[in-house]
Amino acid sequence: MPAGGLSAEKAKNTEKTEDPPMRYRKRRKAASQTMAMAVLVVAALAVLFVLVCSRVFIVRNIMIVGNRNLLQEEIITQSGVQVGDNLLGISSARLKEQLEQNRYIEYVGRDFDYQGTLTIRINERLGMAVVNAFGLYYVLDASGMVLECTGSVYPDTVSGPKVSGFAMDDHSRVVVGDVFPVQDKEQLEQMEQVLRALDSTGLLGRISLLDVKNLDNLYAMTTDGAKIMLGDNGDLTTKLLIAREVLAVREPMGSLQGAEIDVSSGKNAHYIPDALPTITPVPTATPVPGATQSPA
Repeated sequence: MPAGGLSAEKAKNTEKTEDPPMRYRKRRKAASQTMAMAVLVVAALAVLFVLVCSRVFIVRNIMIVGNRNLLQEEIITQSGVQVGDNLLGISSARLKEQLEQNRYIEYVGRDFDYQGTLTIRINERLGMAVVNAFGLYYVLDASGMVLECTGSVYPDTVSGPKVSGFAMDDHSRVVVGDVFPVQDKEQLEQMEQVLRALDSTGLLGRISLLDVKNLDNLYAMTTDGAKIMLGDNGDLTTKLLIAREVLAVREPMGSLQGAEIDVSSGKNAHYIPDALPTITPVPTATPVPGATQSPA
């Protein structure tokens, strides 16, 4: 047999003898990797189990932030969370679902500190406006959500004004718990801006009417009969602060009924009383018949 043929056959035999150990090492390596992965999974599950059972995530105290009229105890009961519960079993989705079953509550978020205090942050919806639609009175929050229907009786417990000028379809249906149905959503947006500006400037309780029919000529009526002309929705806080100063100056001078305070420029106020002062004629000399002018 030629020498080249012997070498090739020898190399083939050598390859056959080395192949099984190589396959064994590969299987052993794969088994080791699988075992390592299994150990990591078991360790992770063990850590999770310890955390679940640990006192670190036990709720020891519950605080509510954002309520104004609703009692803290009432909100905690609505949340379904109790002292002693484990934080890992309390999801934000669950809190939101539980709390917002009360339409006066809007869930914002939660925090948990190392002392075991769970802080639940909410936005309490407040009745800030009244709307009359189809002969019925509805209480709205600032965003336009319908909180109550009081029928034909005006709700005198609302701190804000009656809002007029909404464009509505004849077939609109007002539903408590939903946003008030209007044709132009911008009317609701600008209503909210004005209401929040009134609240921040301390004028909310002094306004009896807000008209949003013309968004370029918004105006409000005070409880003592003065008309505040706002113009558009620009610089609302500044405009209302100017109007507030005018009211403070003019009130001691007498009735404001029928007066207009134009703050639409956002820089100054133009005060127009209901009735302009009566012009008193200035007396003049009456000529005497036959009188002659004395020489100079």
